[in-house]
Amino acid sequence: MAIKKVFVVGSGTMGGGIAQVSAQAGYETTMVDIKQELLDRGLSRIKASLGKFVEKGRIKQEEMDGTLARLRTSADMKDAARGADYVIEAVFERAEVKLPIFAQLEEICRKETILASNTSGIPVSLLASATNRPDRVIGTHFMNPVPLMKGVEIVKSLLTSEKTLKVSLDFVQSLGKETVVVKDSPGFVTNRIVTLVFNEAAKLLEENLASIEDIDKIEKLSHNWPMGPFELADLVGIDVVVDLLEGIYQQTGWERYKPAPLLKRMVEIGYTGRKAGKGFYQLFGQG
Repeated sequence: MAIKKVFVVGSGTMGGGIAQVSAQAGYETTMVDIKQELLDRGLSRIKASLGKFVEKGRIKQEEMDGTLARLRTSADMKDAARGADYVIEAVFERAEVKLPIFAQLEEICRKETILASNTSGIPVSLLASATNRPDRVIGTHFMNPVPLMKGVEIVKSLLTSEKTLKVSLDFVQSLGKETVVVKDSPGFVTNRIVTLVFNEAAKLLEENLASIEDIDKIEKLSHNWPMGPFELADLVGIDVVVDLLEGIYQQTGWERYKPAPLLKRMVEIGYTGRKAGKGFYQLFGQG
């Protein structure tokens, strides 16, 4: 199955990043969202990202222009999905948000269209249950920021066909990414590990063992991380971290994934990280 037209649902940080790398790789790409203002904001982020690549000499201006020429936006999902070969859903990380989208995609997409989700923890089999094509539903978990991060988790459910897996591997690798196939289990691989880091860092802060600056510093110096756990949590979104932890905890009952009280309090008061302009460093930073 040849992929020519790609459809991305969601124009946020992840959706926009996926749309960018898809268009950069030469695919006709459509990005959809519920409001034009969200699409405009997403397109502005894409232009800024490509502009930085041009400034740093990673791509030429003609490549940026070509990428933008292959990328269009739409607030009409039915129109945008018409003729799509590969769909990637990248909306808010809640099952109650994603499931209706998959039900809608089932109705408007061609039978052979593959429906992928950028979910970072919701079972792919659950999302597939909203469709009549569970063999053509798969997880493609990109990392943030998408244009820079190489790794992508390919999540194969019990019902995902080998053909869907092969097409997805070929497609994602054509975007310049490296893939790892994982089973459809709570949190997959990346978030089974990183959520524990976020949770333990929050507990260290609750215990006042060290400042957030020093906790981030020692982790970067000791483990060669480009970002410390608090810097990364602010980037990912503290609300997303809590959702991931709670999702794994609810599915498994493992106490180590029960969100630290501090994380939940921060979400309650709106300190969700960079996207809100306030996170760990605004609340606890000493600078």
